[in-house]
Amino acid sequence: MTSAEPPTETQTLRMVELALEDRLPPGWSVRSITQPRQGRPAVDAVWHLRSPDGEAVEFFADVRRTVLPHRLADAVERLRAATARTSRPTEPIIVAAYLSPRAQEVLTEQGVSFADTTGNIRLATSRPGLFILTTGASKDPWPAEDTLRSLRGRGTGRAIRAIVDFRPPYGVRDLAERARVSPATLSRTLQLLDREALLTKDARGTVTNVDWNGIIRRWSRDYEFRRSNHLTPYLEPRGIPALAAKLDNAQWRHSVTGALAAQGFAPIAPARTAAIYAADTTQAADRLGLRPVDSGANVWLAEPFDPVVFDRTVARGNLVCVNPSQLAADLLTGPGREPSEGEELLQWMKTNEDVWHT
Repeated sequence: MTSAEPPTETQTLRMVELALEDRLPPGWSVRSITQPRQGRPAVDAVWHLRSPDGEAVEFFADVRRTVLPHRLADAVERLRAATARTSRPTEPIIVAAYLSPRAQEVLTEQGVSFADTTGNIRLATSRPGLFILTTGASKDPWPAEDTLRSLRGRGTGRAIRAIVDFRPPYGVRDLAERARVSPATLSRTLQLLDREALLTKDARGTVTNVDWNGIIRRWSRDYEFRRSNHLTPYLEPRGIPALAAKLDNAQWRHSVTGALAAQGFAPIAPARTAAIYAADTTQAADRLGLRPVDSGANVWLAEPFDPVVFDRTVARGNLVCVNPSQLAADLLTGPGREPSEGEELLQWMKTNEDVWHT
């Protein structure tokens, strides 16, 4: 069972070392050499790994109880400086009680090994050749009580949409007004994204840059299209092209999302289903002539988690589609091939940023 407090650095080192021993291939060995904090740059420990043929590599470890992604750059820089001071084969590794998915992503992008006490391990070295990758906890077993930990919810979703849709620079009050959320809600959301190294602020607290791709992906870990919205299944007997023709003349408030909307941005294959946001799904079904069904649905009418899905809509062909930022989150968390369509849409957004980024 998980303790109420995270393990100490000494406990973390020992727990991770034991985990590595269990995961090493036959014939490999690991020996820990604790290093004193003397001089600069300093390391917390050295792990000496030896292959069956006697070839060895040392991992210089930075050990900590908690890890904030936006502070990883300094730790990695110190470790790389330490490895540069020796002629022996060495590799950097970040060791922690828990490493969030975002922290793991940052370290993987930088080619740095990592390990935590829950079993999230990525250990890589070319000489001797070794690669270990295991998955542990995806949620922090020891979360801080005074910080926002999830991007789930109406206000947070509205804040995320504004952070992604509007091009920085912007301050908290300015963006909160545009997003129609309280400054407190926006500030907490910005703090979470800042901790996860997904945006940059200047000394005055103004947001100067955002990783909109990373923010959409991070939002998608807490937001899910089918869970966050209230969906009702329907059947359009004549198929999706007939539905699209009806939507061409629709004068009521709606926005198309999912596979049908993806056709207007980065099509992979013809849409076999359609998802439509509507404030009143029963009235929308009547206007579209849809049949309610328990199975075999090809249309999903969604009562949205928040009216933000109707903000900054985009006309693509004859359809009124949700903003690409909303569409990407819906696709990444959708069924079937929709996550692949979400990846294609993110690539389109990167190539056409001037088209959608306000």
